[in-house]
Amino acid sequence: MDGARSPQLLSPSTRETLAAIRRPGFSTVFRNRGFRTLWLAQAVSGMGSWLVVFALLNLGGFRFQLSAGALGGMAALFFLTLALVFPLAGAFVDRASPRRVMIMADSLRAGVMALLWLAWEPPLIYPVMLLTGCMTCFFLSAQMALLPSVVEREELLVANAVSAQTQQVNGILAPLLAGALIARLGERLCFALNGLSFLFSALCLSRLAPRQEGHIARAERRSYRPRAFTRELRSALNLFLRDRLLVSVMGLAMLLIVAASAVNVFGVIYVRDVLRAGPHAFGSLLSALGAGMAIGIGLVGRYAHAVRRIALIRASAVAIGLGLISVTWFTRVLDVLIGAFLMGVAAAAFLIPTQTLVQERTPARFLGRMSGLLWSLVFATQALSVTLVGGLASVLTLPSLYRALGMGLLVFTGLTTLYAQEPRRLASA
Repeated sequence: MDGARSPQLLSPSTRETLAAIRRPGFSTVFRNRGFRTLWLAQAVSGMGSWLVVFALLNLGGFRFQLSAGALGGMAALFFLTLALVFPLAGAFVDRASPRRVMIMADSLRAGVMALLWLAWEPPLIYPVMLLTGCMTCFFLSAQMALLPSVVEREELLVANAVSAQTQQVNGILAPLLAGALIARLGERLCFALNGLSFLFSALCLSRLAPRQEGHIARAERRSYRPRAFTRELRSALNLFLRDRLLVSVMGLAMLLIVAASAVNVFGVIYVRDVLRAGPHAFGSLLSALGAGMAIGIGLVGRYAHAVRRIALIRASAVAIGLGLISVTWFTRVLDVLIGAFLMGVAAAAFLIPTQTLVQERTPARFLGRMSGLLWSLVFATQALSVTLVGGLASVLTLPSLYRALGMGLLVFTGLTTLYAQEPRRLASA
């Protein structure tokens, strides 16, 4: 018995060292039946969701001829709604069974997809998007809470890498598939396929063994009163604010979201006006970023066990900052593509360890609320960053904007490092 309990008595650094020695790989997590089931549900429903995203954009941009302002308003409304709903979804997940919450969300999203068969006018697209987004909040919060109970602690980094890699592959394949389907059969087939993907996901999750989530769901179900929800949200917020390391990492993540918005929104203008290139170069730029992310995720899952999570996160933020600065010096498309590829690798090296660090540092009973809180910060930042980046672009040239964001990342990484180490330094003094 003592031998079985001894790993729990080891320091965090010692546990990380032992995990690095074991180095579980992709084949290790796929031998886990519970993870295979969860991954299959995510892969199929994720592909269906990507199909609908492109179908909705096609519906608004081509069929209804919506303006850029209208499409931007839809995106901002969607992000802000998710930012408001995620904390409530996280609190609900901590009170319920994450697996059942995911099944409920999939079932409701399948029903919403049926409504899209009737949504052939622009005013109907808004409520359908909002309903789908709200259910997605519950699904993602429950998924983040459920994963640590399905795999071993030392397998968590690889499991997150596999999940991110799956999303990346879906993001590459779905546009090609959606374009072919819409051109031949119209948008409605994408909605039907997405509804079927949600039903398939719910079926997979129903086969997941309930015992694998038993230590996450509360043993005692308390009443669902508004005051209880408010109290639990405050407790999650206090837990987050007391953890200087998590606060510093999320601060970096929010600044990276702003930088990503600058690349996504103004990348086409940068290619056109600075590089003097055309649509093919812009498509190659996005492909280079995506390819870098895909390869980076694989490298993180295979080799990142030997590196401390926070060290990899900070090094990746510095690499992205340097990348934003350096690409403004290049005038050849090939040089910019190489820089974009390397920044994609660095983005993967930031994303996967960050998600794993949150799961490792959060007590199991708080995972739903913590994931809801952090997802809320992410989507609120996405909604606000479009306006912020647009304002900066009106007073700065694009190269100056990218250099400013790169310098901001470098400075902010240093400040957050000092912030996270301040209590230790004061104690030693």
